Amino acid sequence: MASIRRAPRTGKWEVRFRDPAGSQRTKTFLAKADARVFATIIEADKTRGSFRDPKHDRLTVSDWHRRWWPTIVGSDRAANTIVQYESVLRLHVLPHLGDRRLVDLERIDIETWLAILRNDGLGSSAIRTCRTVFGMILKSAVDAKVLAASPIAGVKLTRKGAPSNARRALTAEQLETLATAMEADGYRELILVMGYAGLRPNEAFALRRRHLDDFGNLVVSEGLVEVRGRLVETDGKTHKSRTVPLASSVLTELRNLLDDRHGDALIFTTPHGRPIALSNFRRRLIRAAAAAGLPDWVRPYTLRHACASLMAQRGVPVSTAAALMGHDPAIYLRTYAHLYPDDLASAASALDGARTLAAAPCGADVVQVAAGA
Repeated sequence: MASIRRAPRTGKWEVRFRDPAGSQRTKTFLAKADARVFATIIEADKTRGSFRDPKHDRLTVSDWHRRWWPTIVGSDRAANTIVQYESVLRLHVLPHLGDRRLVDLERIDIETWLAILRNDGLGSSAIRTCRTVFGMILKSAVDAKVLAASPIAGVKLTRKGAPSNARRALTAEQLETLATAMEADGYRELILVMGYAGLRPNEAFALRRRHLDDFGNLVVSEGLVEVRGRLVETDGKTHKSRTVPLASSVLTELRNLLDDRHGDALIFTTPHGRPIALSNFRRRLIRAAAAAGLPDWVRPYTLRHACASLMAQRGVPVSTAAALMGHDPAIYLRTYAHLYPDDLASAASALDGARTLAAAPCGADVVQVAAGA
């Protein structure tokens, strides 16, 4: 049981107790009433199995982040996922919440932080990622009994936010314009492959000669991501390989490019023959898009969205499109449902046709005959 005594030298009230591991602990208070409350809570928490070490009360979000982050780096997550998490934490979480003590965080603090991100113009998808990553930190603190409960639990995201680039896609004409604009940098074929095959940037950057088979298909199984200024090869975002057929016109241009590639060289490189870093490619892409008079929201992933849009316009089924782009069909549809309004309209038309048939005189006769049989 916890005991309370007055310290002879300081005059403060000390609560002495043993933690669940049997170690002796002490916490001091100015008022005896506060000491009694603390002693009661400690014993109740030990009984319920929810004991928290009081020394953790001083831990800030940044303190716990430093202890938690090595578990993410050492996990089997894809390198580009870890890079994304690191960027989110560095830009959007720690600057706002890093100095806050974990035990002081309340739900209103989380909601205020998310509102600030929205007001700063961050897109809905990015805000969702911020919430997810910070939620992982808080869950880790709960699991380690640093926190009794996560203040982010139950916090719902609104649908408001800056428009997501996932809803913005280039037309085929704009895609061709961009490919021409990037030709001077040696990236014409890369733009065509990303735009007409739906590859993620890191997947396209990692392609080698062996990844193009004799049937004109790309075997996508690896990724090349930038981790703190260093390029790292990974086994891709999904840890699975997929086969992506190329449009014949794109295949022709790609094979022409391969005439200059020998052995198992990278298919796409910088003008100096080095592996492509996403940050450098992004800068060149934005510059070329602006010079060509294309929208200012063009980014590397815009090419992937263009592929999804073009497939939807051409009537490619969702399941086929998702397989080509390496998505789970449910996730693909959630991301690109706005590209399939005609499918929803046709579904309503089909249901209307079913009702019309049921109400027709011949339909009623069929029902009566069936009932009397």
